[in-house]
Amino acid sequence: MAILPQNLVPSQFVIVACLLIASLPTLAADQARDLSQYDVTGPYNIGYGQPTAGYERLEGQLREFLWTHWRDHRRGTAVATYQFVEGFVRTSYFVEPDKQGRWLIVEYTNYPYSHQRGSTFSCAEFERVEPDRLHLPLVAIPNTESRQAEMYLLHPICSKGKNAKLW
Repeated sequence: MAILPQNLVPSQFVIVACLLIASLPTLAADQARDLSQYDVTGPYNIGYGQPTAGYERLEGQLREFLWTHWRDHRRGTAVATYQFVEGFVRTSYFVEPDKQGRWLIVEYTNYPYSHQRGSTFSCAEFERVEPDRLHLPLVAIPNTESRQAEMYLLHPICSKGKNAKLW
């Protein structure tokens, strides 16, 4: 059991906690992958207590990595730790082909401080949409239109309705 110094200020505690979470073993589902075949980015530590521009920039970098790797059919992986008031969530992303050759983004989410188990989500079709999470129906952005990553969201088309995933 690790013993932390008693004189840590709250911001130091958050940094130590993020490092501990980031060092947790990767989910078993990704153990069989040969990561030498993947472009790697991150880890991203996205804290929703930090200034809005900070987490939007980090989310944008992650989103752009996922979008360009999926669009260009390039293997990639990223790990993001999301800090909320309630705790942390660790998500691993993999951009890769499935057994039928369709390119997917696979998302493994782990809730280390919760009774919830990890979850897996994957999809083979994506679109960029306007960055308004509350607007339905979603407004697609043409693939030919160039945008900064902070100016769009990534929508897995297989996730629909009011609970549609938006990255």
